[in-house]
Amino acid sequence: MNSLRANILKVFNILLRPLRLLLVKKKELDVLTRERNVLITLMHIFSGPCDRSSRVPVECVVFSMDRALQLHALLASYEENVRHSAPMHVLYRTTTEAHRKAYEEVFALFQNRLVLTLYRQTPDRPFKDQVLGILATLSSDKVFFLTDDDLFIRSVDLLDFTSFETRTTVASLRMGDHLKRCYPVQKSQRLPEFIPCDCSAADKLCWIWASGEHDWNYPLSVNGHLFSAKEMLVLAENTEFHSPNTFEANIQMFSKFYTHRLGVCYKSSKILNVPINKVQSDNDNVHGSVHQDFLLDQWNRGLQMDYRALYGLVNESAHQEVPVTFIERR
Repeated sequence: MNSLRANILKVFNILLRPLRLLLVKKKELDVLTRERNVLITLMHIFSGPCDRSSRVPVECVVFSMDRALQLHALLASYEENVRHSAPMHVLYRTTTEAHRKAYEEVFALFQNRLVLTLYRQTPDRPFKDQVLGILATLSSDKVFFLTDDDLFIRSVDLLDFTSFETRTTVASLRMGDHLKRCYPVQKSQRLPEFIPCDCSAADKLCWIWASGEHDWNYPLSVNGHLFSAKEMLVLAENTEFHSPNTFEANIQMFSKFYTHRLGVCYKSSKILNVPINKVQSDNDNVHGSVHQDFLLDQWNRGLQMDYRALYGLVNESAHQEVPVTFIERR
C-alpha cells in the first residue's frame, strides 16, 4: 500500500510539473510551513534595527536533570573562570526527593554568588512552555545555552564573547583548533578552512559553518553557542520538543538558515562537555557509565567533583569522557 501511494504521488507530481505545483505529504507540508514561518519572521528581525537596548549583554539558560553534583561543578567553574558573568536561568528536573534536596543545597551555596533564576520542571507544565516562557522574558537580546555536564575549563570574558553580531555570526565557546574528533558519531573530523574576518583576533578563529564537518558544521548547539534571543524564541515556537535533547535535535530542521553564517571561536575551547552518564531516554547518545545516583551518593557524603583538575585540558572533542575524581566539598 505504501509503495502504491508513493507511485501515485510520483505520477501526480509529473502531471503537475508543467503547472509548477508539487504534491507533498502532510508531514512534509508541516515542515515547509514551519520553515516558511521562521524565515518570514527572521527576515523581519534582520530588516529591523539592531537592538542595543538590553540591560545585560547576554543571558544563559541551563538545562539540568538529576545531576546536582555536576551542576555544582558547572556553576563553580563558571564563577571562577567567567569575567562579566551573565545571569543564569536554570531549568531543572528531579525524579526523586533525594535529587530535589541535593539541588536545593547547590542553589543555597550560590545564592549570593551568582545571579540565578530557578525553574523547576513540573508535570503540570510542559517543558516547551517553560522554555518559551524563559526566552520571552529575557532582558538581553542575546542568549546561550548550557547543560549540566558542561564545564568552563579556561577563562573567558563574556563582554568579548558577546561582541559578535548574531545576525551574521554564530560564536562558540566549545570549539577550538584541537577538536579533531567528534564524540557523538565516534569519528575524526577535519578542521575547517579558517578565514580572516573583521572579528578575528590573535586568540580567535573564523570559518563558515557550511565548510566544516560534524561539530564544525553544527551551529545550532545548546552547548555554548551564542544566538539572538529573538531568533531562538522563533525557532522554539516553531519546533515540537519535550526535553533538552529533543529541543536541540528538532531545531536542526532550521540549520539551513545558519550554516551559511560565520563561525567564530577561541583557539582553545572555553567549555568542555563531560558525558559521563545519560539521564534521558530520548536518544541513544554515546555516554559513560557513571550513574547519576552514584553521584548523588557522593554529594550526600559531602563530596564534590574535582572540576579544577580539568582546567586547561587540551580536549580532542567538544564532548569527551574524562576521569572524574571527588574531593571534600568546600
